[in-house]
Amino acid sequence: MCILLKSKTLTLQREANVKSARNISNLLNLNPLLAVVLLIVTVIAIITSIPGCSSDSESEETKVSSENPITVIDALGQELSFTSVPEKIATISPTATEMLYAAGGTSILRDRASNFPSEAASLPDVGSAYNPSIETIMSTQPDLVIIEALTQARFVGPLSQSGLKVLAVKAETKEDIINGISNLGTILNTENIANKKTEDIVERLDAAKSDDDRSVLILISDQDQSLYAARPESYTGLIAELVGLHNKAEGLPDSGPFPGFALVSPEFILGADPDFILTISPAPEPAPRLSDSIKRIPPFARLTAIQQNNVFEADVTLFLQSPGPRIVDAVEFLDQKVNSN
Repeated sequence: MCILLKSKTLTLQREANVKSARNISNLLNLNPLLAVVLLIVTVIAIITSIPGCSSDSESEETKVSSENPITVIDALGQELSFTSVPEKIATISPTATEMLYAAGGTSILRDRASNFPSEAASLPDVGSAYNPSIETIMSTQPDLVIIEALTQARFVGPLSQSGLKVLAVKAETKEDIINGISNLGTILNTENIANKKTEDIVERLDAAKSDDDRSVLILISDQDQSLYAARPESYTGLIAELVGLHNKAEGLPDSGPFPGFALVSPEFILGADPDFILTISPAPEPAPRLSDSIKRIPPFARLTAIQQNNVFEADVTLFLQSPGPRIVDAVEFLDQKVNSN
């Protein structure tokens, strides 16, 4: 209907334009000032004759958008629909925060451990990612709350019951990271930014991948100085897998305070005798680095990795605390270490 009205309007406008032009031409000889005034009035009449139709078109587009919302499936298998782009977004884990910014978004809240990118570090925090303040989150009335699926699934209920929309992301695999960023790009209408980021991640990970028979153990210690090895199923183990290394902790059961890690004995480490040992020290300096401490354990002196000086200290943030888009930095670090020896 709008198209027919617009066509008819344009036809009438052409006829009016011809008549107006003739009249203005005649008047120009008599009164130039009056001719200019009439010309301005004619132009205004033409411009204002169409908005009603344009407005109807915009209304129809808005209605279609509302009737056909964007729908995504999150890392918990939840189907979430959006009829508009969420403006106020709260992220309560490093994984959620870094994925949101990678997709071109920004957050209004963060958990205490979220400090990347730099602009996120100054946001109000809701406490620990393991025990965030639900009241603080609710008080900001965000349009969307993004959580980490594996460690924060229990918060979906309380947040949803409070009327908040909750999206889960995770970083167990490369595909998880790509899907999380892509979903957020779709939700935020920033697909170009999200696609560019995911393409960069895939390209850099592929460049670091190599296939050989070399092996690795990724070790971390607790306050009691017990040692734990990252299993292949963990995010830390994924980093070794993406470099192409064989993880000697394969098949071990999950145990201890670090999810995805297994308690290992000195005897196991000696029997595994990996080509490389990567260590993670949870406590910040000046606490001793595990990469130094492990070399002082007498039986370990005969380990291949120690004899060949292939023991490296890894960044606790990249390798343990912040699973997500910066996996490329961790993979490239490990790739550089193992392939420069």
